[in-house]
Amino acid sequence: MRPTLPGTAASALLLALAACGSSDGGALQQARDSIAATLPEPYFEDLVIESVMVEDGALVQLVRSPGGSAAAMHAHPRFEELRQSEQDALPELCANPAIAPLAATDARLVRRFIDREGDVFFEVEMPARACDEATHE
Repeated sequence: MRPTLPGTAASALLLALAACGSSDGGALQQARDSIAATLPEPYFEDLVIESVMVEDGALVQLVRSPGGSAAAMHAHPRFEELRQSEQDALPELCANPAIAPLAATDARLVRRFIDREGDVFFEVEMPARACDEATHE
């Protein structure tokens, strides 16, 4: 027989565990709401930041290429160079005031590049804490 916690102790533990995750979730949701209000937004050339969502502890921006094909891009000899240039540009997200509260959380910042069919070209990611580090350099 498995030992069980008394009802009130179990309830208190569940509330405490829920509270642990809610600060990141609340901050992520606020950032999402703030950024979503400005979308869609041009990103670069024909790319458009189409939407933003909270997904598994991350703030995810969907960047759509209306004319590109993920399959064709994966075969391109400069594919990795493009992905790395987007990884290098990711700290630019830190300039968005909606992102600032996330720097004190375990949240991640993700840009997911998709084609017109929704197939993924690639994703780039960094911890939101890197924004705080970048402002102290």
